[in-house]
Amino acid sequence: MGRLYLEYLGEEVTLDDGDSLSFGRSADLVVDADNRYLHRVLGSFVPHGDVWFLQNTGRHIPLHVLDATGPSRAEVGPGDQVPLGFAEFTVAFDAGPARYEIRGALEENGLPGVGTSAPTDTVEFGLVALNSEQRLLVAALAEPLLRGRPDWVSRMPGNKEVARRLGWTLPKYNRKLDHLCRRLAEEGVDGVLGTASTLATNRRQVVVRHLVDRGLVTAADLEALPPLA
Repeated sequence: MGRLYLEYLGEEVTLDDGDSLSFGRSADLVVDADNRYLHRVLGSFVPHGDVWFLQNTGRHIPLHVLDATGPSRAEVGPGDQVPLGFAEFTVAFDAGPARYEIRGALEENGLPGVGTSAPTDTVEFGLVALNSEQRLLVAALAEPLLRGRPDWVSRMPGNKEVARRLGWTLPKYNRKLDHLCRRLAEEGVDGVLGTASTLATNRRQVVVRHLVDRGLVTAADLEALPPLA
């Protein structure tokens, strides 16, 4: 695992494998100790396997991860986490009337003035090539998220609803989803294989969040969906 470089208002932090860093108004990285709208501990940067993750440990403030070199972005809701796949990024969040930004970079690029390293290949996490039917399946599940609904989790359609919309039998839908989940699990994505403690809704949420956050399914894929009945 490479180092993770972070910078907030001129304060520079370097995290090595095994390190972690929380942030908030009373955390490892103190962000505006006087803002009562900000959680004491809003989020954390933590390692898992060979990948750095951003965790949202707050109750109601979303975190936004913005790619510093392109238009890609991801939203991390309370209780969620995402792998940090952008070489350079900004974590932005609002608390009351104030907005905050933490700059970051993976070791391959480093942050100007923070650290540099020899060029290496970037390892992409959990990237899978989707065929047309898998793309339709995920787009149908992810439609509320792709349309920007903040309550997308509660509005995510059920299995029978998606199967009916795509003109598939329920067994075909289940086979397609199970195959996709196995492929994601083989690539290191947690929470996509059914267990006694994993609800089906949570599994579908992980699939949707991961593939949308990685840009593997986008709003453009909605155009291929059959209209809702």
